[in-house]
Amino acid sequence: METKDYFIIGLGILGWIWGIIQFRLNRKYQKKDKAIEKRFEVYSNFMNQMDEMSISMRKNPNATYGISTKFMAEMLTGDEERINNALLKFNENLLETTRDSLQPMMIVNYELNKLKLVASEKLLPKITEYKTLVNDYTNEFQSVINNLSTKNDLEYNAKQLQSIGHEERGKRMGELWLEIESLMRDEIDYYKK
Repeated sequence: METKDYFIIGLGILGWIWGIIQFRLNRKYQKKDKAIEKRFEVYSNFMNQMDEMSISMRKNPNATYGISTKFMAEMLTGDEERINNALLKFNENLLETTRDSLQPMMIVNYELNKLKLVASEKLLPKITEYKTLVNDYTNEFQSVINNLSTKNDLEYNAKQLQSIGHEERGKRMGELWLEIESLMRDEIDYYKK
């Protein structure tokens, strides 16, 4: 064999090695891109679901204002029996509306479970904390609602609803939400490209 043959064999081997390296690098970047695309899809679906839920909560003004309007109309009649019936009906409607307001929290909980499947190690603790806060709020709300449903005293019910300690929790949920959004953006590198 001549030097030329060794040179050609060497070039052939180098070509194969270079091809294998390129294949592996391409595969690595494809996997990374696929993971980012999947995260983007899950994150955007989550954000869209949260937006839809927020909009649907605001779309039904009758849920909040309709109850009090009917109540006030009955109160203005001056008839004691109608006023008492209106108070009972108002209390029932208020409890039903309050129960219905828990549905979005259950949806949030469900959506957070999906997020946990694709979240990074950095994002996962934030999601877990947010999920814990949502569960804590829902459980506290449920226990207050269950206690209220046995009472027909409007003042007692109002005090019980106000006693739900969600001010600090709500503030922390807001902070966590911003942190989660920021980490989601960082993970999908959307603004870095």
